[in-house]
This record gives sequence, structure tokens and C-alpha cells, in this order.
Amino acid sequence: MDVFNPKILDASIRDVSSCLTDNQKADLLLYAMRSLHPEGPSRTIIENAVQSCLLISTLSPENTAKARILRARARLTAGSHFGVQDDLQAALVAEPDNPEAKALLHQRSVTVEKLLSPLPVRKERFSIEIWREIALYLPRHDLKALLFIPHTISRVASQILFRKLDLHFGGIDAEEGRNDVWMHHTGEVGFAKDEDARHAQRSADILTRIIVDPKFATAVRTLRIYAPIRDREGALAFQIGMLTNALPNLMNLRNVHISAGVEAIIPVLRVLQTCTPRLCGLSIESVILRVVISVGMLTPNFSSPDGPTDLQFEFKHLAHFSYCTSGGTANQVQAFLAQNRDFLRTVYIDNPNWVFPTNSVSIRNLTHFHFTGHVPLNNQLFADILANGRQMESLSLCCSLDGVTSQQFRATHRTYGPVLPFLRHFSFSITAVHRRVSDRDLFPAIAEFLRGRQQLRSLVLTAHDESVQRAVGFDAAVWGVLPSLVNLRNLKIAYPLDLSPGLASWLIPRTLLAFSLTLDHIPSSSRDPVPFLEQLRPGIPPTMRYIGLPDLLPLRNVSAVVGHGFPM
Repeated sequence: MDVFNPKILDASIRDVSSCLTDNQKADLLLYAMRSLHPEGPSRTIIENAVQSCLLISTLSPENTAKARILRARARLTAGSHFGVQDDLQAALVAEPDNPEAKALLHQRSVTVEKLLSPLPVRKERFSIEIWREIALYLPRHDLKALLFIPHTISRVASQILFRKLDLHFGGIDAEEGRNDVWMHHTGEVGFAKDEDARHAQRSADILTRIIVDPKFATAVRTLRIYAPIRDREGALAFQIGMLTNALPNLMNLRNVHISAGVEAIIPVLRVLQTCTPRLCGLSIESVILRVVISVGMLTPNFSSPDGPTDLQFEFKHLAHFSYCTSGGTANQVQAFLAQNRDFLRTVYIDNPNWVFPTNSVSIRNLTHFHFTGHVPLNNQLFADILANGRQMESLSLCCSLDGVTSQQFRATHRTYGPVLPFLRHFSFSITAVHRRVSDRDLFPAIAEFLRGRQQLRSLVLTAHDESVQRAVGFDAAVWGVLPSLVNLRNLKIAYPLDLSPGLASWLIPRTLLAFSLTLDHIPSSSRDPVPFLEQLRPGIPPTMRYIGLPDLLPLRNVSAVVGHGFPM
């Protein structure tokens, strides 16, 4: 017969089982249930089948143990831990030597012990390295707040926060208060003394920590020192003595900034030369003492005869050097620059009376250059920079001129083609021009030098008054280069006489985020600046985040600026 009826098999199983005893039927059922998966609907089938077997009064101990173990496995899969324990214990009562029941019960005991044991210490989700990368983006005031959090990031914040240390060997008089002459006339002498004492105590605590805790000292990368112009009461000598003991522990010190008078700079540099000869960066702000004489309502300032610091020291591996002072001659830093000629990458010189010593610096190695000073007749500073500054990324020049310099830009462009290919930040300001000098092609030549530079991110172009603008050719045509700077983000520029405010705002690149306008002369500005703002406002890019109008005076009501669209 070729046709097979599946129900014949079921009927045959039923016929065979009817011939078996109850124990034999239970044995057959338990054997068949081992082929079922104890999940889903099968669990109910197993529960019912095992319960039916256990109801047999003559069931053998072997089958009783098998039934209990089978149901224990099903319940273990379902997560019924108490039922598993009861079934395994009952299986051992029926058959004490059953190896399968013993193994499952032991496994169950280990699991329970793990559940009841104390929870292990939870590992941090982020490693210390990741927390450090996050903390590097936080400002200092946020890092100070993190110091009080009971977390790993507190230690990370401490390490980052103390990478830069400030030591104040004096109070307000040693820093920003040097120019605040009002303090000497408003009864604030007591406040200044309290500030001196607070700064002195804080600096002493920091230096003590550096001396007694070498691990803390190794975290310091940058040290900034602020000292008084004059050593009052001999306190500076004691503080420099502590600094002498602390500096040898600063094994990882790389950058030092000193803002002080000559009396304080010399001993500090002497200590640095002895203890840290391999500094990477040195910044010096030599503050000249000013004598204040009050006559009625007038308070004139007179510079003392003290000159800038004479740098007769050896630091032969500096990559970054900054020197800000007044008076003296550039010869005082010429030898210092020459000994670091092969290493310097950043140079910042700020002295309105100096001529930059180009022979002491390898311009081709520089990436950042800032010079505030004087350019005499026939000086080739601009030509040297343009011809040799192949790696220059930031160039800032603020000069007074004694001669014609536009040809340096034109000739270099004709000879070398596009120069300074990596330039991202450019600043050019003219503070004064000799009365016999007329270089009307200077700023047009600079405009051609800048035209089409897509890598440029920030730009400063200023000429300080109307006569200077006429002498150096700063007019509306200079603004015509702005639309070609398609990736510019920050701009500070002077406003020429022949430029319409309505046109000026539309010349500003649409990518600009910060804009500062120097307004030395605006028609009718002395009477009312609001009409000028009304014409300027429509073309301002909508993405602008900052607008600076520092010369918009007089302004009777600040709300007038806000009301006419500034800020947006």
C-alpha cells in the first residue's frame, strides 16, 4: 500500500502503550520528553507530563528522580529558582546517588552564592584618558568647580588646572593695577596692602607645595610670574629665594612668562638660566616705572630713566619668545635672538621705538610673527618676510613708517608669485607716517597680496587717523578685497572717508562671525551716529555673533545702538 496515514503511527503508539505497565508508561514518557525544548509551549507539556508521572503510587525511585530532574531543568530555563531547588532535593531523596541531580544542585548553589555575594566595584564607564580629553576643553573656572566632585574627573581636573601656575610676588600694583592711577587717590591704599598680603601668602603656599611634593611639581608646564616694579621692603628677595628652591623640582616646565620691573626680571632670569636651561617658551613684559604727579585735576605720567631688561642670558633652545617693553634699542635682544636662531618658531616683539633685527632671526623657520615697532627708510623688513616666510601661519605688523614700502609687496609678488601659502591670520596696522612720506599704493598692494586667500581666517587692516589713511592709500578700494576672502571668520578694519555705509556692510564676507570697525571719522558722527547705523545694518551677515564699534562717540544713549540692530 503506497498511501500512508500519519494517524496510523499515533494509533500504533497508543496500542503499544496500552500493553505496558504504569512504570513502563512513565519510563517511555520521560524518555520522549527529553527530546522537547523546555521553552514556550513545551514547558506546560513537560509540567503536566511530570505531574502525571508523580501521581503513580508504584513509580520507581529511578523514574521519580528522572521526572524531578526533567522538571527542574525546565523550571531553571524559565527562571523559577525556588521550584528548581525543591525538585533537585526531592530527586536526591528518591535516589541519593543520582549524579545528575548532584551536579545540578551544586551548580545551583554556586549561582545562589554569586547572587548573594557583595556586588563587585563597578568599573568606570570612561577611562582616565577619556576624562582627560574631555577636561582639556573646559575653561579654568569649570575645572575649579570639578575639584569638589568625588569622582575620577576631580583628580584629572587638578592635574590640568595646575599645568599653568600663576605666582604673584605683589598685589594689584604688580599687574593690571599698574595703570590704575586712581587707586592712589581714592583711599584704596589699605585695599592694595590686603591684596599684597593675600597674593604673597598664596604664592608662598604654592612654592611650598612645589618644594615638598615632587609629584605635584611634575604636573606644571607653564609658570607665570608677576612681580612689583620696585622691591618694597625687601620682600621680593625672599620670594625669589623660595622660587630658587622650587624651580629644580619643575622637571616638566616648558613655558615661563614674567611681568615685572627690571629689578625683578634680572634675578628671576638668572634662576631660570641655572635651573631650567631647556625652556621652550619665554615671555617677558618689562614694565617701566611711571611717576605720577597730581596737579589739581591733571595727573601726568612720566617714565623713569630705567630702560628695558638687558638679556645677557643663555637659553639656547627656545621655540617661542615674546618681549614687550619700551625705550632702549633692539641691540639688547639681538644677541638673545641670534642664539636661538635655529629653534625659534614664534617671535613677538613689542616696542614702538625698535627696528626689528632681521639678521638675528631665521624667518624661514617662523610660523608666528608679531612686531610692533618702527620701519626706517630703506628697511627691507616686509620684503624679507614675504620672500622667506614659507611656513608663516600668523603675521602681525603694527608699525610707524619713515619710507615707501609698497614696492616690497609689489616686487615680491612679481618675483615669487603667491607668497606665504599657509597664512591664516594677518594683521597690518600703521600708527604713524613721516610727514614727508606719501605711499598711496601701500594698502592697495596689500589688498592684492590678500586677494583670493581661501585659508585666511582672521584679518586686521587699520590706519589710525585721516592723515595716515591718505598717506598710505587706505580708501574704499581696500574694502573691495573682502568679498574674495570666502572663509574669513574675524575682521577688524578701519572705515575710510569715501565709503558708503550701505555698501560697506554688503562687502563684508558672509562667513564672518566677529566684526570690529574703527571709526576715526564718520560724517555727522559728532552729532548723531544713528543714521550711520541705519545704513550699515541691512547688509550685516545674519550669522554675525559679535560687532565692535569702539570709536562710535559720542553716544548719548546706548539703547540707540541696540534699537537699530546691534546686537542682533
